[in-house]
This record gives sequence, C-alpha cells and structure tokens, in this order.
Amino acid sequence: MYRMFVDVNAIRMAYSDTGSGSPVALLVHGFPLNRSMWDPQMGWLRAAGLRVIVPDLRGFGASEAGPAGPLSMEQHADDLAALLAALGIGEPVVYIGLSMGGDVGFAFWRKYPALVRALVLLDTRASPDTPQAQAERHRLAAEVEALGSSQPVVDAMLPRLFSPHLPPGSRVAQQVVGMMKGTSVQGVADGERGLAARVSSFPTLATITVPTLVLVGEYDVLTPPSDAQAIASGIPAAELVSIEEAGHMANMENPEAVNEALATWLRRAQR
Repeated sequence: MYRMFVDVNAIRMAYSDTGSGSPVALLVHGFPLNRSMWDPQMGWLRAAGLRVIVPDLRGFGASEAGPAGPLSMEQHADDLAALLAALGIGEPVVYIGLSMGGDVGFAFWRKYPALVRALVLLDTRASPDTPQAQAERHRLAAEVEALGSSQPVVDAMLPRLFSPHLPPGSRVAQQVVGMMKGTSVQGVADGERGLAARVSSFPTLATITVPTLVLVGEYDVLTPPSDAQAIASGIPAAELVSIEEAGHMANMENPEAVNEALATWLRRAQR
C-alpha cells in the first residue's frame, strides 16, 4: 500500500493506493476522521484483487484544508474526481463511503455518474439536518474555534458512535478518538458547517442505476437502521444488510461481518 500526495483543486491531498487491481475501490471516510478508519477493509479488498484508493478528504488527516469556509459535499466530490483524474483512472469505481462519506457519495453520483460502477453506503442518511441539528453544528464549530480544540465534537459524538457490545476503552474506541483529536480545528469547524448545509438526497435515490449495497450497524443511533431502510427503499434494486453487534462505526466494530457482506455483494455485482 503506497501512501502519497497529489495536488488537486489547489490543495495537497493525501491518499493511499495499492497501485494495481480491478475494479478500483474508492473508500471515503466519515467526519471528523481520516483514511485510517478503513484499515480493516483495505488489505482484504486488495487481497480480493481490487485496486484500493483511500484518500483523506480536504481538511482531514494529512490533506490540506484550503481556504476557510464550509467544506461542502460537492467540494469533496470535485476533489475525488480530480484525484481519480490525476491518477489516470478512467474506469468507473466502486465507491464505498461511511457516514459523511455517504453524503459525499450522493454528491459524487449527482455530479460524476459516469465515474461510478457500484455504490456502497455504510451508516449514512439521505435526509439533511433539521434546523435544530444545523444550529447545534454551528454552535459546535464556534466552540471548537474558540477553544482551539476538537474536544467539544469528540465529547458530543463519542457516546453515540458504538454499540453496547464494545467494551469501554477498547482499541477501536481509542483509534477513533485519536483520529478525531488529530483533525485540525479548521477541518472540524468547516466540516461541521459543510454538513449543516448539505441538501436532501432523497430525490437522488431514484436516479441511482448502479448496483448498490446499504450497510448499517444494528445499534447505530446517529444514522439508525430506519435511515438505511429509507435509502435502500428509494434506490432501485438496492440491497440492505444489517451488521450485528455494531454501531455507527460498523466497519471498525464488526469488520468481519462488513467484509463478508462486501464479499458476497461484490461477487454478485461483478457478474
């Protein structure tokens, strides 16, 4: 797995790339995390013969944030399209996104449908924030900036990320906290504002014509199974799979079940 940087849309973007294989899988992380959240899937997908590309989105991980301002889902989609172009990838990709990565996936499909051969949406929703949720995101963004620390977002999100099956202080929880605390203040604040501004993706669902897998942790309280069901019901021929003993970070909390669901679905999707 190669770790590299490329200049796209006036920022330096960090990414990992196995360099060979087909089809290409593009793995897109959630908020306020980075590409290392996909470690449980990267090696497995590579072993299955896929080329795996895993970027840090603008403002997260080792990627530059660029000018201050809300990090919109459309901006992330543009950056991902530019990354694929910079890597000379002309074939459509298997887009895999969790949480905010799913929000970006909807924007990516709206703007670049020719670049998508299949879609995997994990623990995400099609609905925009309510006015109350928007106000809370803006409040958290301001508090993060005032304190110069991502801790308010860590405190708000951490109790809601995992299932009751995950022991307190587990390695997975420590990894997630490390990613959240490692995100820059600007990335967290601008990321919150970008998420607050995202539009409804319900009108998008019926337009999705590629094979689609929807995964959700059975204990996800941030984007609960009802959200996943609404997405799967709106996409023609989408498949919905519940991941047992997992919360919002299903791919990290129960990677074996997620990988098995991916394996089964990919075999069918490539026929």
